Amino acid sequence: MSTRRSLRIQEKKFIPETQDAHRTPQDSTEGDLEEYEEEKHETKPSRKRAKTNHSKANTSTKKGRIPAQFRKVRGKLGLLERLAKDMPLDVIFEIFCYVCPGDLLQLARSSKDLRGILMSKSSETIWRIARENVRDLPPRPGDLNEPQYAHLLYEPYCHVCDQKRCDDVLWLFRMRCCTNCIWSTFDLFDGEFLRVNSQPPELMSRLDILPVVYIQKYGPIVHPGLLARLKTEFETIPTAARSAWLTDKEEDRASKISHGRTCQLWLEEKLAGRTRELDDIRKQRKEAILNRLDEIGWREEAKIIISSWQMYLARNEFSDHKLVKQAKKLTEYGWNSIKADLVKKLSDCKAKRLAAKGPRNPIIYQRYFDLKEEYNAILSESDLREPFPAVGDIISHKLFSDLIWDTPHDEYLGDNFFRLKLSEYLPSIIDEWRPAKIQELLEVMRKSHPAATTSDLHLATSFFKCSNCWSHVELHYPQVFYHSCCQSQVPDGHRDERFEPYVSVFPHGMPWTARTITFNEAKSQVSGAIIQSCSLDPTTTTRQDMYSASPLIECMSCTSDQGRMFTRWPVVCNTIF
Repeated sequence: MSTRRSLRIQEKKFIPETQDAHRTPQDSTEGDLEEYEEEKHETKPSRKRAKTNHSKANTSTKKGRIPAQFRKVRGKLGLLERLAKDMPLDVIFEIFCYVCPGDLLQLARSSKDLRGILMSKSSETIWRIARENVRDLPPRPGDLNEPQYAHLLYEPYCHVCDQKRCDDVLWLFRMRCCTNCIWSTFDLFDGEFLRVNSQPPELMSRLDILPVVYIQKYGPIVHPGLLARLKTEFETIPTAARSAWLTDKEEDRASKISHGRTCQLWLEEKLAGRTRELDDIRKQRKEAILNRLDEIGWREEAKIIISSWQMYLARNEFSDHKLVKQAKKLTEYGWNSIKADLVKKLSDCKAKRLAAKGPRNPIIYQRYFDLKEEYNAILSESDLREPFPAVGDIISHKLFSDLIWDTPHDEYLGDNFFRLKLSEYLPSIIDEWRPAKIQELLEVMRKSHPAATTSDLHLATSFFKCSNCWSHVELHYPQVFYHSCCQSQVPDGHRDERFEPYVSVFPHGMPWTARTITFNEAKSQVSGAIIQSCSLDPTTTTRQDMYSASPLIECMSCTSDQGRMFTRWPVVCNTIF
């Protein structure tokens, strides 16, 4: 087998254009590729702990496990080293085309041989293909080569202080800078700066070419190094050529700003995608932990905590626990490491829960909450053109109230308990509730029209109003059954003393009542006149009939310089009063 000579280059420190006024990134594209690598801050080496005989024994044991051909090489067992030395170049190039530019950067730092391959001019195609494989990634700008562009996009640390997790990119300056370093690195571009730093008038009057960006909470900042470089370049250009030079700089800055906006959108989507990915991992970990707890009999207690009183605040002790809320897949080893701590936590929570005293019991609240959530889910899937019971009618029903209060507090009812009970009993509850409440609303209408029947509730002239509302809300059948004020009053003869301590945390959690509802006789008469003017009979025309006819109605009292005013049903009803 023929051997090949690895392409190597000496590792170089790239000096960004912000620090070197006489070198541009384009210069590096003529030879080997370079990358941005900020100078590392010198740090005092930490004192090393003296080795003991025990550690020496462990070290010798570990060395004995590593094959001789893999010793003294970098990387896990030196596999990347062997990859760069033994594998044919065409195979390496094919593999590298399927990784993202950020991974290529990491590979280039893993060994000198891989760096020699990836930083050579002949590898530029690999970087380009890898970049083009990234979805929606903006094209590479002309002033950066491939590694430099990858460094700016994928290396999430501050280029000034090396702080990790810095997602603030100054695209015009081609660098990342954390909030702590902005003031120490850049100057505020204001009158004081212009007074202290004398610049050519022709240059300072052209804000469209200056290295100035606006930072929220800071204002406009200027890069002193880039400004000095711009001044030097301006002064070396003949006077006759300055006009063309200024035009080129204006176009260059506009191009960078436009490209930076596109890059910022890509970066924000990338970060949002990463956040969603981590959230999914946390959810999977939480579910895996619950399954493990189920095997040892602690899942029910965890579910009680998840659905406990703190759900009102969208927080709970279990989900927020440091051992649960990790973006890390749960392994067998990981589970064995956290099992004892979680069991102790759950045991303490159970003891605290059973000893809880006061008007609001967390277990009772949790059961009310679960019942409300399950019923709201059913409502969202139902046809509401016919009246449905309010949440308060369900949670105050004797059947569900007894289930909530009579079941022992240390017994977990399960995730689907109330949904199954609702599926079983809700049809009969509706059959009992609906006729009674329709009759209650009909009695309200009969105070103005004694001969009214149930069918009259559907008439287009049947309007109701709420005495508890300041605004003139248009209420009709069946909308009146979903009006919030009707679910906030205690019905006559209905008082559940056990539920009273929980009323404040269940807005609109009372049974439906028509106590605040009256018939709107004035609006009924005006709407009847409108219906009659449309050649329809107001005593038989329903709301659905008016929707189907959809008459075009002109308001004779509305005058405007723009012309006449027309409207349709039911919008005209909102303009009557």
